[in-house]
Amino acid sequence: MNNKSAASAEVNNMNCTLCGSQIKNYNPVFNHIPINDTRSADICTECVQKIVKWQQDIYAKLFPTKAAKKLTEKEK
Repeated sequence: MNNKSAASAEVNNMNCTLCGSQIKNYNPVFNHIPINDTRSADICTECVQKIVKWQQDIYAKLFPTKAAKKLTEKEK
């Protein structure tokens, strides 16, 4: 197997750091999150969506604007 094939196979076998499931259609720009110089995480799309939803709920509670309230009410 050449280097390009090996890198492609490795990307296709990435597992989510949070839930452990295989990351479908892994994209290093979207799924790879650098934490600091020595740590990073690969997160699946489903976990990214859960994190975004969680953050939206927190911001809606901290900054209760009409737009934020509408956004969180629609998603429930």
